[in-house]
Parts: sequence; C-alpha cells; structure tokens
Amino acid sequence: MKKTAINILRVILFVTGMISAMYIFFTWRDVAKFGMSIAYGQLNRMGMRMSYSDVSGEADGFTVNNLMLSGLTEISVSSVTIRPRLAASVLSLSPVCDISFRGASVRLGQRMNLGDGGFLLTMGRNEILLENLRTNGEFSLNGYLTVDRSNMKIGRADARIEVPEAFKSNMGMLRNFLPLTQEGNRWYLRRK
Repeated sequence: MKKTAINILRVILFVTGMISAMYIFFTWRDVAKFGMSIAYGQLNRMGMRMSYSDVSGEADGFTVNNLMLSGLTEISVSSVTIRPRLAASVLSLSPVCDISFRGASVRLGQRMNLGDGGFLLTMGRNEILLENLRTNGEFSLNGYLTVDRSNMKIGRADARIEVPEAFKSNMGMLRNFLPLTQEGNRWYLRRK
C-alpha cells in the first residue's frame, strides 16, 4: 500500500513538473501548434482530415481559427478556444480542458448551423467524456456523451437534440447508426 502511494505521488510530481516546465518555457501558441500536429496525425489515422488557418495564444489557453474536420461528416468552426484545466488534469491523471467555439456548422447531407457553444472535455484512458455540451444553433446538442477510445463509438449519452424542420425526416434513418430516441417532438441521444 505504501509503495503504491509513493508511486502515485511520484507520478503526480512528474506531471506537475512537466506542466510547470511547459508553462514557464513555452508559449500557449507553441503548445497549440504541437497539439494540432498530434491531432492531425491521430485524425488522419482514423480516416479524417483536418485543416485550420492559424493559432493564437491566450492568457490561459489558445485559439484555433477556421478549423475544418471532414470524414463521414464535415464540421467547420470559425474559432475554437481551448483552456486546459491544469489542477483537474493532475487530480484526475487525465487531460481536462474547457472548449468553447463560435460559428460552428455541420454537414449531415445538408449544412446546419450549430452556432456557438462549448463543453468540458476529459480524455480518460478508455473513454473521452464531453460534459456540459451545449450549442445554440438550428442544430443543437445539450447534455453529455462519452466516446469509447478503442472503437470511437458513443458509449454513455444523455443529450437533447434539436434539428431544423427540413432535417427531421432523416432522424428515423439515423436511429440505425446512433442511440436516438424520440419523445413527442423531441429527440434524445441516450445510452446508459
């Protein structure tokens, strides 16, 4: 038991030291460029493409401008601001960050406005958790969901979905691919 506690303390001190060194010696812009190159490689291996115009450092994070992700669907965002939560990351031993975005849209057969929004992201060992998920466009999501890292499929979820009237007829077909349920005129992404 004592050996396990010492090893955990060593890991916490190592992570704290690494984060502190990055904070002291690197700008958020440098961290952003490095992170975007890693994300580019990971997404490329999953069959997705990513492009963006530039990155800029903020006081407590960084912003990526004109981000576009494309694969089975296409997502474009005017700007995404990522603010790492250092204390939460150390305590959970997993990367945790606040992500907010402006001017987002998604193409699912037709282009739909997601608007502005954000979520709290926790990158766990086995799953990615998106909490406090919110958007304010004609296509909106509000709730939470997890993504299984081994197969990149939705794990647990409880999120209300609103779609434009012209897209509502497609929701029945999407039930074949997503854990969607309908309650009255509202749609939910749910899996326990």
